Amino acid sequence: MASKPPQPAGPGPHQPPKSDSPPRRRDASIQDVAAAAGVSTATVSRVLNSPGLVSETTAEKVRKAIEQLGYKPNLFAQGLMTRKSHVLGFALPDIFGEFYSELLRGADAEARRQGYHLLVGAESRKDDNPANGNLAFRLVDGLAMMITEPNDRLLKQAKDLQLPIVVMDLEVDDPSIDCVLVDNSTGAREATEHLLSSQPPEKLYFVGGPKENFDTQERAATFSATLKAAGRAPGADQVVYGRYAVEWGYLWAAQQLGKGGLRGCGVLAGNDEIALGILQAAHDHKVKVPEQLRIVGFDDTRIASLVRPSLSTVRVPLAEVGATAIATLVARLKEPGRPAERIHLPTKLVVRESSDKNAASGGF
Repeated sequence: MASKPPQPAGPGPHQPPKSDSPPRRRDASIQDVAAAAGVSTATVSRVLNSPGLVSETTAEKVRKAIEQLGYKPNLFAQGLMTRKSHVLGFALPDIFGEFYSELLRGADAEARRQGYHLLVGAESRKDDNPANGNLAFRLVDGLAMMITEPNDRLLKQAKDLQLPIVVMDLEVDDPSIDCVLVDNSTGAREATEHLLSSQPPEKLYFVGGPKENFDTQERAATFSATLKAAGRAPGADQVVYGRYAVEWGYLWAAQQLGKGGLRGCGVLAGNDEIALGILQAAHDHKVKVPEQLRIVGFDDTRIASLVRPSLSTVRVPLAEVGATAIATLVARLKEPGRPAERIHLPTKLVVRESSDKNAASGGF
């Protein structure tokens, strides 16, 4: 019987297998920089955070050591030393959809331009523990937040952080809080007058989001005032409230169309998603847009130019809202005692196929 050839000895129970890859190089520490420059770690910290307190000769030695070693400071530790994180909080009711993505795009671009990072969060649920809800935002230098409905609790939580605050969408009566607001009235009036150019007041509808929403309230109020100025205040069924969602727009329009309504009418929707739902319901019920139904949305998100027929809408400068909030917050950080600002950004009607009389192939 042949004997087995001897097997190479494997690693013992306490010996890990050998690896062919070279050992990972340890990142340089502040102690390494101090040793290379011949100074204390406190001196290195001062060069990084308060260079004016160190002689130029010493500072140059430290900078050379940092460059040679490839040292990268711990930003969190720096923040603890300087009480500045170079991070700004950006709190929104939600982070889903074209509306919020445009706000974030503008805010992030401005934050990077100003040398800050952005910490984004969605509004905490009503059942969240207030003691825990703000934990992440305790690390930021300032907070920009969007408040779209009455929420004294949320505003109080923000004030309790004792940070510079900028509020979007809500005018706050506080001399230390800046506000960035959208001129909903001008856009809503232009849109309503545009629809009135081809239809009488009794043939127009406003289909909004939640009744408590500040944008919905302002847009609905302007719609009603414009109809009244044209000779007839709207009836109870001409101003309705629901959700900022395609499903709500579709449900409302399908119910009206199922009863034989909306033909020969015009609709101002509270946002582009509601308008899209109305457009889809019209298509399913074989109602031609704009020949038999004219539709105008609000916000001018990317949806408006992608659908067919293309959607008339009121342009809201969403990216500019986000960017302005961040720029105002940074200005507040630089000048904490300056008077609060109330910044109003303009809106403008953009007429496309869904309400354009020239795009229609036939009259009502």
